[in-house]
Amino acid sequence: MKSVKLKKIIAGAIAASMIPVMLQSGVNAEWKQSADNGSWSYVDDSGVATNWKLIDGIWYNFDSSGVMRTGWINDNGTWYFADASGAMKTGWINDKGTWYFTDASGAMKTGWVNDKGTWYFTDTSGAMQTGVVEVNGKVYSLGSSGAMQTGKVIIDNKEYNFSNSGEAVGEIPQAVKAFDNKGVGVTKQADKPATTETLPSSTASENSSSHHSSSSGNSGNGNPEQNKWKLVWQDDFNGNELNQNDWSSEKHDPGWVNNELQEYTDSKENIFVKDGELVLKAIKTQKDGKDYYTSGKINTKDKKTFKYGKFEIRAKAPKGQGLWPALWMMPNDESLYGQWPKCGEIDMMEVLGNEPNKLYGTIHYGDPHEQKQGTYVLDKGTFADDYHVYGIEWVPGEIRWYIDGKLYYTANDWFTSVEGGDEVTFPAPFDQEFYMQFNLAVGGSWPGNPDETTDFDNAEFKVDYIKAYQLDSYDENVKKPEAEKVILRDPDKNGNYIINGDFSKDDGSWKFLTALNGVGNSKIANNKMTISTENAGTADYSIQLVQPGVPLKEGGKYRVTFDAKANEDRTMIVDVSGPDRSYVRYFNDTKVDLTTDVKTYSYDFTMEKKDDANGRLEFNLGNQGSLADVEISNIKIEKIGQIEKDENESKKIMPDGNYVNNGTFDVGEDRMKYWEVKSKSTNTQINVTNINNSRELKVDVKDNNSLLEDVVVKQTNLALTKNDNYVLYFDAYADKDKTIKACINGQEFSADLTNNKKTFKFEFATGEELSSKDLELLLGGQGIAYIDNVRIEENSLIRNGAFDSGLTGWNVYVDSSSQASGSVDSLKEKNAVQLEIANTGDQDWKIQLKQNNVKLEEGQKYRLSFDAKSTIDRDIMYAIQRDGSKDNNWDPYSGSKVIEVGKDLKTYTNEFEMKKSTDENAIFTISMGAVNGKQIQDKHTVTVDNVKLEKIDEFTISPETGTVNNDNLISNGDFTSEFDNWGFNIPGTTPAAATFSITEDADKAAAIDVRDVGSNPWDVMLFGNDLVDLSKDVNYRLEFDAWAEEARDIEAKIEENVAYHAYASETVALDGTKKHVTIRFTMPKDDDAQLKFCLGNTSNPTPTKVYIDNVSLKAE
Repeated sequence: MKSVKLKKIIAGAIAASMIPVMLQSGVNAEWKQSADNGSWSYVDDSGVATNWKLIDGIWYNFDSSGVMRTGWINDNGTWYFADASGAMKTGWINDKGTWYFTDASGAMKTGWVNDKGTWYFTDTSGAMQTGVVEVNGKVYSLGSSGAMQTGKVIIDNKEYNFSNSGEAVGEIPQAVKAFDNKGVGVTKQADKPATTETLPSSTASENSSSHHSSSSGNSGNGNPEQNKWKLVWQDDFNGNELNQNDWSSEKHDPGWVNNELQEYTDSKENIFVKDGELVLKAIKTQKDGKDYYTSGKINTKDKKTFKYGKFEIRAKAPKGQGLWPALWMMPNDESLYGQWPKCGEIDMMEVLGNEPNKLYGTIHYGDPHEQKQGTYVLDKGTFADDYHVYGIEWVPGEIRWYIDGKLYYTANDWFTSVEGGDEVTFPAPFDQEFYMQFNLAVGGSWPGNPDETTDFDNAEFKVDYIKAYQLDSYDENVKKPEAEKVILRDPDKNGNYIINGDFSKDDGSWKFLTALNGVGNSKIANNKMTISTENAGTADYSIQLVQPGVPLKEGGKYRVTFDAKANEDRTMIVDVSGPDRSYVRYFNDTKVDLTTDVKTYSYDFTMEKKDDANGRLEFNLGNQGSLADVEISNIKIEKIGQIEKDENESKKIMPDGNYVNNGTFDVGEDRMKYWEVKSKSTNTQINVTNINNSRELKVDVKDNNSLLEDVVVKQTNLALTKNDNYVLYFDAYADKDKTIKACINGQEFSADLTNNKKTFKFEFATGEELSSKDLELLLGGQGIAYIDNVRIEENSLIRNGAFDSGLTGWNVYVDSSSQASGSVDSLKEKNAVQLEIANTGDQDWKIQLKQNNVKLEEGQKYRLSFDAKSTIDRDIMYAIQRDGSKDNNWDPYSGSKVIEVGKDLKTYTNEFEMKKSTDENAIFTISMGAVNGKQIQDKHTVTVDNVKLEKIDEFTISPETGTVNNDNLISNGDFTSEFDNWGFNIPGTTPAAATFSITEDADKAAAIDVRDVGSNPWDVMLFGNDLVDLSKDVNYRLEFDAWAEEARDIEAKIEENVAYHAYASETVALDGTKKHVTIRFTMPKDDDAQLKFCLGNTSNPTPTKVYIDNVSLKAE
């Protein structure tokens, strides 16, 4: 629900367009495509074809109206499969990651399948099974290819024997799933004695019937926990209002995510309990003369959370264009694995109001974002006609989706990782506490917006009950399924991976697609493809020419070339994507400037992701301000090189600058990837703990005679270099006092452990020769030692500031509502980082280049400098600030500086003193979002290089105190430079809502339109970006003008920046008359203070528009 679902529209368009264009079959027979919906039909002398039709030796199926069917087809209870061209398939079929088998007649087989002498087994959905299964009480082993195994087989490091008929003999391994001979899921023999009480699953509604599910993973009826679930919580919504002990309502402005139109409110008109039902109601109103929508969203965050479990929700969905109900789950602590999508998301149920008979069940995960999704379509009726029970069963390593008690989709393969780093040990991220969410969205990228047909009188999402079940225990020792080998086809004899790149024939290898109101056509003639546009639509991909099936190998270097021209000067966007991987970009969207002359365009890119047999070359011509025809020819993708993986040499430097790989012990099957253990001590246990997702290396030495060097945990061949300075960190403690040692580069460091966890730090340097690149931890000696967070990094204040090591040590953050990407340009900019920005979002923080763990020492003076430029004139903001991710305190130690960057590279310098307590985990950040409230949607590039932070003894340039207008300490107090040197804040954890702007009259003023005051006075705040240097025992005078459209109070403060102690504070009552306010105070000490205007929930917090102008702070 949280993700942008835009590309599903494209996926649907692909299925409707991968048909041979107007293929002729006989003198009076032809294919015809509907201009209304793109569907295909076949007409011959007998009329419009229906049912099965043999055409040119290929079977096709048409419904009763003559529309050609694709995908799974149920014909009198027998399932068949037609590919995207409509052709019926036989043999093995891989449908979105799951293998099915159809015989020579095309009929899908279930149960045992003999293919060319090899036995396989499929369940009742037809999904091929792997692993250890029980069939009719007998246990079999099915290899990763699905083939039944015989003889000796190693399972979980243990040898078992299987007869020639495949049946396990002797010691029997434990089966994961159990079936009868027809593939129907049954209870395993080992589980039959279980008698634990459970509530039965609800049955299907009388007016609905099932339809074949579509999935991108395995589906089947295996459920080893079927009789062991225990009810632990339920809400039947039988009261008169929502139970606030379990639920909270959310408040968000329109456009919060996914370009949705609704404002989420806590109004009882949008969220209410009535007649034993929870109702979330979408309401259409008018605001400022335009359609305005409100709706409801609730969650159980911090109140009811679950790690694994079975969940059933009986609900009735609304229908209507633009309505989007959802039941979904998000992590209670997103910081464990990182922000969405790394943290994971489980969508139990989503139904689009314009397609109310189709159900979606999805998980989102990974970095880059990936998803797995199953669907279920009712044969008759809709999910809005009656109540249905939506359910999931979530156990370690597997999530199963149910509708009315019937399994329709299973996912058991996912990942999470830091970009450029390793995958965290499976089953992360779905191994943490999640909370429940219900909402009814209106409009957005996926469902589209409401229209005149949408009935808001009945736009109600009704929930009858929710039930949560748990098992007594869960086995988290699960392994990720082996990845299926990706087979990459060869290029043609000229090395071109593009099929029919010279357009010498019209063979269907190119697909012309339209989406989001795009209207156009394509035509092949004279070895060229001409694309004509009637309506450019609302997105760049509204008009598309694509070729899927382009094979790309990880580490491969590729060159894209083509010739192109247009009827008039215009732009086109070219890219290479991964449609099976949420359209991740392998070659980023690149704008091509076309002219009326044919030109050759050439672009190089490196495949930085895993092998993909289905890359897609895309030419996008939608929504770019032109309807001009485009002509393309001579298209090629050629491989020009290969970067081989360094499997045996030095360890890589992690993206956060750590030279130690897996220093947090959360990578690899046993969480010990990259680490080696050498032990001479008997009776020693070495493992990684996993208690409440806290992972630490635990070394338990029981041998009283063990010496320190008898147990060594080490990591070899680190990427250390000569003549450099490093620092080693690790956290450690023990069950009793104990000394351990760390060895690196011939140097030895001792750490005295107690039962209190402590961070140890050791500095070392390398010379002309490296005596050893191995890190060894000597952990012998009787007792238990715990180690975590092992780091080796450059001993510099800013790491990799010249970007010579790529983005190592840096993080490019892009909020989901913004559009940007970051990379290091080693060709034109000599290793400078570039952020290509298409949309800044609506807040300054929504695009950032940042580095964590910057150490600032109390009382130390620093000089911060960097080079920057932009292809357009714009403002960016930078600071070294406190990490406020846990308490929302983002104290800018250096002050928040706003600078204007242009086309020339300039050096920007700031000197400051660290006046707060020493902070080893400060963050350096350059914010490139909507700085000073200016959202930019024009594509541009910001370049940053040579970031340096140095300790200095004295300031060499005058510190920026913001002194203007003689002795005024407030910069831009009259707002003539709009919001330069001003900032505003609305915490994301509050329901507050406001917009900040500058009046358009000659005497400019700040205008703050407060729509929701939130819970605290500071929930809506205007503040000075620069800290003001105030001196002890000096008298100061703060003055400003203020007024409001309706009577209300605001608070004006001069405040200590960290402790929030106010040196001066006054509540000011405002009305429609401009008021001049004067506040006098005497400073009790020297300090860098901050001016703040609080416009949230004050003593008289009327939501209205407030104006502030002519702000000054002077010493008297």
